[in-house]
Amino acid sequence: MDREKAYLVATPFKKRGKKSLKISDFIFALSLDLKWGPPEKVRALLREAEAEGLVRMEGDMVNASFDAEAVDVPLGFKPTTEEGILDRGIRLITSQTGMSRKEVIAHANERQDALNKLVDLDVVVLLAAREMGIDVSTLAKEAYENLLTRATEEKST
Repeated sequence: MDREKAYLVATPFKKRGKKSLKISDFIFALSLDLKWGPPEKVRALLREAEAEGLVRMEGDMVNASFDAEAVDVPLGFKPTTEEGILDRGIRLITSQTGMSRKEVIAHANERQDALNKLVDLDVVVLLAAREMGIDVSTLAKEAYENLLTRATEEKST
């Protein structure tokens, strides 16, 4: 499990002392309360966490699939602000199409739902950009290299 992601996912549960939260409360805690990112980025984190088995989403609730209390979040922890493939893909689409960030994310979420959430959101954004005629070869290559690195790391553990 990615340590930073574990800290991010555990924090709202630890803060409220619960194993189950409303999705809106989870998003509020990270986005508005702690100011750790915009709501759409927190939603993307939730989808990643669900895909990795860290949480289960049932209706409007998100449930921790691990003992959040056992995660020792360091005092003063703040997530890295490095812009990932998702953010760069969204920025690429907005800059070349005139769509708003919100429109791009809504489109990507619809596409991801149509793919039964089997494809990560960052990949869906790249697919959408490509379908719009935008060159994403550099980002796609980086995403592929990241996938290979993760696969190698998982294989060695």
